[in-house]
Amino acid sequence: MPSRVFDILRANRRRKPVCSCPVVTCTLEQMERVQASYPAAHKEAGAMAKLAEAAYKIVGFEGFRAPFDLCVEAEAFGCRIKPADGESPPSVFGPAFERWDEFFCPEDFFQKGRFPIVEGALRMLQSQYRDELPIYAGIAGPLTLASYLFGVEKVMKGMIKDPVAVGAILMKIAEFSGSYAQRLFAAGGNVLMLIDPTASGDLISAGIFQKFLLPAYQKIREIVPKPIVLHICGNTNRFLSFLPDSGFEGFSFEGPAVEVKSAKEAINQRMALVGNISTTDTLLFGDPAKVESEVKVALEQGIHIVAPSCGIPVRAPLENLRAMVEATEKYGMGE
Repeated sequence: MPSRVFDILRANRRRKPVCSCPVVTCTLEQMERVQASYPAAHKEAGAMAKLAEAAYKIVGFEGFRAPFDLCVEAEAFGCRIKPADGESPPSVFGPAFERWDEFFCPEDFFQKGRFPIVEGALRMLQSQYRDELPIYAGIAGPLTLASYLFGVEKVMKGMIKDPVAVGAILMKIAEFSGSYAQRLFAAGGNVLMLIDPTASGDLISAGIFQKFLLPAYQKIREIVPKPIVLHICGNTNRFLSFLPDSGFEGFSFEGPAVEVKSAKEAINQRMALVGNISTTDTLLFGDPAKVESEVKVALEQGIHIVAPSCGIPVRAPLENLRAMVEATEKYGMGE
């Protein structure tokens, strides 16, 4: 029977909440148990699929997430990348372009870099699980990718000093992201996880969000007909009410910066709420009792999909992650 996640994203909010993790799920304990670890899991399709699968087989989360970083696109475009090590994913430390007009996506672009590896991992997961479980295909959101490609300072200043150019770049990136998403769906993904940490309310205003981000999100929505969950880090309270205008099915948010009750009031059932169990205070440094308590509160306030509020720290204890699953089943109410 297909996961309840699909019904919840299709706006059946009466379904019993489910514990599913569309953000990064990898921990050292999982790596050891399935014998697939960093950095190989970033560079080999088989290791990536095996480690993604651990979230379901070892922890009990409904579904899988791949890849485990936000650098796949930026690396292919030519950004300078700090390689992964045994505990950390690759990261961007230098832009690819200096001028707005340098952005270009050649016809053979998706044969470059790690695109084939990610697609290969998704095919492996799809061949085994079909569409019974969510296969979250993760990509960088438009503002985050733009900040990688041109540098965050240039993009942030450009939204004020050169808004036409920045708006145009974000739309071009959105078109690229939509094309990439289609490939990921063709390979086996069945939910797009659009991760845009640079769109945090800690960095941009509500006006900037409306002017630059909403049109880019809506462009992705035009291209991608399948379910999309948007994740934004930090405090997003100031533009929660705008998020449903994206047309996306779900919103993944960070606690305690954003409370479930605040998100529920602002979004008003127009998107599935995903989150917001604290990754550091609770999943990394807490214990199962603290996890259970936090999950219970989130469910009482109306969360639809219980998930970590951001990527899981690699040293988070397995018992804490399993406690999320158990508490969701224990306290969740619905069909």
